[in-house]
Amino acid sequence: MKFVKKIGNVFHSRGCSYLFFVLSVCAAIFLRGAEWAYSWIAQLYPLGDKFIPVMFAVIGVCIAVNFGYLLLTAFANEKKDSIKGIKAINIMHTVFAVLGTITFIYSFVLIFGLDSGASAAKFTNGLNGILPYLIYLALACAIAQLVFCDSKKKVISSLISSVVVCAMIVTMVNFPNVSGGSNESSTFPPVTFESENLAEGAVITFESLKQGEKPDAENMLADNNNCWTAQSPNRLPAEGFDDTNNSVAEIKLAQVTTFNTAVIEEVGNEAQYFRLQALVNDEWVTIYQSEKIQDMRLCSFDAVTTDCIRLSIDKFRDDSTPVKIRSIKLYNEPMRNADDFEVTVYQRLDGDVPTEILAKGDEYVKNYARFYDVYSTVIVFAAVHWDENGQMNFGEMGEEKFAQEIAALKEIIANRSNPDHKVKLIVTALADGAWGNGHNGVNTYMASYWEDVANQIAAFAAKYDFDGVDIDWEYPASADDWKNYDSFIQKLSKDLKAVKPESIISTALSAGQLGLSQETFDCIDQIQFMAYDGNDTDGYQSSLQQAEEGMRDFVANGADISKINIGIAAYGRPVNGSPYWATWRDLEDANYWNSKYFTVPDANQIYEGTFCSPALAGDKTAYALLSGAGGVMVFRVGCDKTMDNPNSVACGIENTLHRYINNW
Repeated sequence: MKFVKKIGNVFHSRGCSYLFFVLSVCAAIFLRGAEWAYSWIAQLYPLGDKFIPVMFAVIGVCIAVNFGYLLLTAFANEKKDSIKGIKAINIMHTVFAVLGTITFIYSFVLIFGLDSGASAAKFTNGLNGILPYLIYLALACAIAQLVFCDSKKKVISSLISSVVVCAMIVTMVNFPNVSGGSNESSTFPPVTFESENLAEGAVITFESLKQGEKPDAENMLADNNNCWTAQSPNRLPAEGFDDTNNSVAEIKLAQVTTFNTAVIEEVGNEAQYFRLQALVNDEWVTIYQSEKIQDMRLCSFDAVTTDCIRLSIDKFRDDSTPVKIRSIKLYNEPMRNADDFEVTVYQRLDGDVPTEILAKGDEYVKNYARFYDVYSTVIVFAAVHWDENGQMNFGEMGEEKFAQEIAALKEIIANRSNPDHKVKLIVTALADGAWGNGHNGVNTYMASYWEDVANQIAAFAAKYDFDGVDIDWEYPASADDWKNYDSFIQKLSKDLKAVKPESIISTALSAGQLGLSQETFDCIDQIQFMAYDGNDTDGYQSSLQQAEEGMRDFVANGADISKINIGIAAYGRPVNGSPYWATWRDLEDANYWNSKYFTVPDANQIYEGTFCSPALAGDKTAYALLSGAGGVMVFRVGCDKTMDNPNSVACGIENTLHRYINNW
């Protein structure tokens, strides 16, 4: 009993109370910083989308109770045990101290991705996620620390140390190359150009100025860390300048030159719309426009010849915060051979039903088959289902209907306009959620039947002479699941290539969900990187920045960059992340440049949503090619406009392929 009492005294001491309070605050910060995980948490955890708000509520109560008990221990001191109802208070403190510790452990594992193994990349991602919120931890600790002070000297010392810590955190958050408004492009896989930077030797000939603004656009052309600080057009113009709706810098190139690519770097994420213009025949012609710049925006466009360009920042996130443009570079990238570059697309057999397409006649079929002049690998998706005993079936479609649709799809592909362009046909043989019933228990049945599943898939691929199989297991949730994943992929690779040595193994993965061994990475031929769905600060769900960050994380986790296909979404998501998927095909006001639309009609509602525009799809394609990635992937063909419409996402990809690759 004395031992238990001693433990209780320590547990309810001022020092432990302080510790439990700090752990609860850390739990709130860790959970807040792990926003990238919210989408898959909502799918896997109880309560769905309500899980995170409930977690925050629980943590908030833990913080309040632990801080309240800390105050009690400080002010009541030795008289605490004589307070009426202290036993009940101690019990409540115990409950919320333990609960706060549990939430701390959970959020710590979440922010640093420890559930699938530790790595330097995951630690860096976690640290970047929490840096903007560390100031709150410092303030909370400083306030709680004052509770310990029983003299003026200690109060002064505590205040000084708290101010120093807060100042250090603020410096870290705002220092270049640290998350929270920083430029981290140097950590991305490098983009390699075959041409020289044509902006070398250029000069600024005009810069729009606002009241109190100093000219600094020349910083964009200098090789240093200084920036052009473009000011919001809502401010009054400086004396002698017109009142414009844009912040503009005009650049005179060293000579008349031709270019087809621009790279613009921003510090932070303040630009919400920009244009690049060229002076052609004494008129300013827009050659590129889009919403986002961020760390590094690669812009691909048709070649233009000029000696004057203009960068215009047209929309700012915050009128009081300038857009900081670090640099602008221009290139004229030549055509090259890229025989191994992949343009992969997912295709369902429902929606765009192959037999129904054939029934519409030759003209429609040939128009639809234009997709397959662009795509080099077609992945048949959502046709194969598995039961809880690890047995394959074809759902309501049935195998006979499946066979008919596969034959019809092959006939459509044969109608492509370029018969010399090779198209591989593979099948998603294992997938989560394709049948509307969540994650379909894949972790459960694969734990017991992964070997039998691999045998069935190998036989299935051989029966229909597929060029390979795709595995869309989203996602192994434990170390044992990843071990099963490793064993499954390695066996499947061996079995497939025993029948057809050139068989492809494709896997759909996100950079933040990796627990594969190097041996498994070596077995995979294509990694379909789902560079979409993860809404950023402004709600964009398929940005170039997301692709760049994911590629960095894949490489840090041991993936071969030449196997990664960067994902392009042919559908849109609401900026608030709610679970709706409007298709690009049905978006009537879709245009080539814009990814954000303010009145998206979908599911009998109107919402603000973002897509991957054809221009952005082209940029992702250019980034994949120039960074040495394996290619790009589109999900999915049935969401896209057919290619007789120039605003088809596939058209944006094709335009980039024709700019840079011979004989596509």
